[in-house]
Amino acid sequence: MVDYQGKVAVITGAASGVGRGLALYCASIGMKLALGDINGGKLRELAKELKAQNADVLTYVFNVAKDQEFKAFAEKTITEFNAVDIFFNNAGVSVPGEIWSLPAEEWKWVMDVNVLGPVNGIRAFVPFMIAQDKDCCVVNTASIAGLLPAFNAPVYSASKHAVVGLTEVLNFQLQDVGAKVRAFLLCPGYIATNLHNCMENRPSDYTGADDYFQSSDFKERYDIMAANVINGISVEKLVAVIFDALEKDQYYIHTHEEFLPLIGKRASNIVKGRRPRSPGQYKVQK
Repeated sequence: MVDYQGKVAVITGAASGVGRGLALYCASIGMKLALGDINGGKLRELAKELKAQNADVLTYVFNVAKDQEFKAFAEKTITEFNAVDIFFNNAGVSVPGEIWSLPAEEWKWVMDVNVLGPVNGIRAFVPFMIAQDKDCCVVNTASIAGLLPAFNAPVYSASKHAVVGLTEVLNFQLQDVGAKVRAFLLCPGYIATNLHNCMENRPSDYTGADDYFQSSDFKERYDIMAANVINGISVEKLVAVIFDALEKDQYYIHTHEEFLPLIGKRASNIVKGRRPRSPGQYKVQK
């Protein structure tokens, strides 16, 4: 196992779900932590828990969709630790719905967080990481929804497809400049987090969707999303998979082997130009 003692982990979306699990694990192996999240209350609770375990923790409350706020987080991290060893570019949100029924503001919110967030993170941290001239890595959180269509959540699927493309290009461009920074693409299946409750962190600047949230389309699709998330694998299992992949230099990080044949079938459809057939409406698992 790699010796992580004293190394620096940067984590966005750190106050809950995958980010929180990563923070707890990184602290347990002796890493210093720079944690960012939009939810200040939950972030402070996590920091208090970690400091009680003698972890070296920096926290910063900000919105990943805001370029200048991400840069301020990076500046604070670099000033405090003068190093970044693993950057978990992780924050993400989702709103289920029908493409033509989902309000424009929900499309904008999810795209701002899930696409501009990772872009802002790369712009804020990667130049410094390259200049360090030492082995380090960026882990962008995409999703199985970035490799397969998630028809219940079109904006989430579109955003995660964008993260897949972004990270694949990042991987090539880092190689082209001879950087010692390695990119990794995390594509998990269902993880038992609180993703289905992410709208509690939705900024007030995104307005106009209240009527839609009362619609049967939203409620039915939300129930499907919530059931899938709640019944997902544990965050602890995901974190173990991530660190195993980092140590093996496994670029695509998968959590559910049952999805791999479907990815292969999709690739075959693309190569052969075949029209994919809908699997039909998923039902909530009771």
